[in-house]
Amino acid sequence: MTQRTMPTLDGVTHEYVQAGDVQIHVAVAGPEDGRPVMLVHGWPENWWMWHRVIPALADSGYRVHAMDLRGAGWSEVTATGYEKEQFASDVLAAADALGLDSFDLVGHDWGGWTSQLVALKAPSRIRRLAVLNIPPVWQQPGRVARHIHKLAYQLVVGAPVVGPLSHLTPTLWWFIRRSGMPAESVEFFRSCFRDRDRRVAGSKIYRSMVGTEFVKLARGPYDDQKLTMPVRVLFGLDDVAVHPSLLAGFTDHADDLRITEVPNCGHFIVDEQPELVITWLTDVLAEPLHN
Repeated sequence: MTQRTMPTLDGVTHEYVQAGDVQIHVAVAGPEDGRPVMLVHGWPENWWMWHRVIPALADSGYRVHAMDLRGAGWSEVTATGYEKEQFASDVLAAADALGLDSFDLVGHDWGGWTSQLVALKAPSRIRRLAVLNIPPVWQQPGRVARHIHKLAYQLVVGAPVVGPLSHLTPTLWWFIRRSGMPAESVEFFRSCFRDRDRRVAGSKIYRSMVGTEFVKLARGPYDDQKLTMPVRVLFGLDDVAVHPSLLAGFTDHADDLRITEVPNCGHFIVDEQPELVITWLTDVLAEPLHN
């Protein structure tokens, strides 16, 4: 089956930009002269995860750009390129194509991981970094090992044959529902995987991570780097996949850090508590920058 029809949202236009070897879809809203904000989704979502956030930010005067990562939503599916370092390069290339010299960057899940890498690659371009329910790229193998059972699903989702099929199974979406995603969101995002190529792309996000990226991460490739811009973290404490102790890696690698923990909220915090996220993000974006 082909990809589902693009949903509509008042005030949003859609741009397709060439970012290196991939065409990236970006939903755009807000005044053209507004301060640019880039929103980056995670798995198994796409730009639509921000559909309640986008109008609120646009109404506040921001120029909002909600992109689909390669292989997700309405961006192009490619055979390769699902490493998070490549995702970060895609974000920067898309920003170049959109004419964004500097911008505030917001990411959830793998979008939050990718956003950290963007900020490390191009710190002068990122005004603020806001990440939701994702640990930092700095991790101690021992700390991760204590919670490795929470990551077992990644082996299934990343498997070559089973992984793409899992994107349609009730078991996977039961797990996602248990992780805090409301039923309405589950129905929408599950329907986005009717297209086999997007199921394969979704699987490759995890295949790359469990196959090579975790090994590289254990070597501490970012240990000598810091996030120099303001870093704000929002974390739902009932996350079934990410333990709050994994946030500790931010402490020594961010000069200006604030972590806000949210009780009684799961991994999919944007879907589960959109009004809380809007209030938090609006406050974060309004903070004065101290150069």
